[in-house]
Amino acid sequence: MELSGATTANWVAKSANLLVDGYGGPTRVGLLLPLHWQTLALLLAGVATGATVVVADEPAELAGTEVAFVTADAAEAALTAGADEVLALSCSPLGARLRAVPSGVVDYAVEVPTYGDRWHGPVPSRLDVEARGAVLPSLPDLGLGRADRVLTGVRPGDPEGLAALLAVLRSGAALVLVPDPAQVDLGRVVEQEGVTATLGADVPGVPALPRLAPADPPLT
Repeated sequence: MELSGATTANWVAKSANLLVDGYGGPTRVGLLLPLHWQTLALLLAGVATGATVVVADEPAELAGTEVAFVTADAAEAALTAGADEVLALSCSPLGARLRAVPSGVVDYAVEVPTYGDRWHGPVPSRLDVEARGAVLPSLPDLGLGRADRVLTGVRPGDPEGLAALLAVLRSGAALVLVPDPAQVDLGRVVEQEGVTATLGADVPGVPALPRLAPADPPLT
């Protein structure tokens, strides 16, 4: 699955409009999703609206979020954890609708197409993203440009990997998402996709980007 910058921006805009027009602009948005292009679109959408985006590894971390986006099998646990509104994703390659929608949950793939293709909200003044209770740091310059293509297998809920992933996006470089690097011939992917660096996956002869420490230790 390959998305252009314009297509990605369209998904971000639709998702940001869903959050604001559909759910009143929540202050805390939760994500409990695997590494997937829709996960990144939702992360950027939450940032665009100025919300605190809570990227979770476990349903309990979604407590206190007003809107949470999760996989279907985590939907009930997200509701139990205290997320006010839960939207579920199939996480299929094309972002298809759910085969069965859990009770009390909205199918994101059904809901999001009805929202506007452009985001007209103000540019947020700061990045406010949390993972495992840690606040992500200001994003450094990784020395990347638009010609770079970064292969990554980081879990979204890993704060050090997520911070580096966001820094890659900030640089304008392209991402090649490999959710399960152990199951893929990475050397072949590097060759086919023109990869210039990796993040969270080691490939001989390809520079590996550093993980970035969170700004604060995990909360207890």
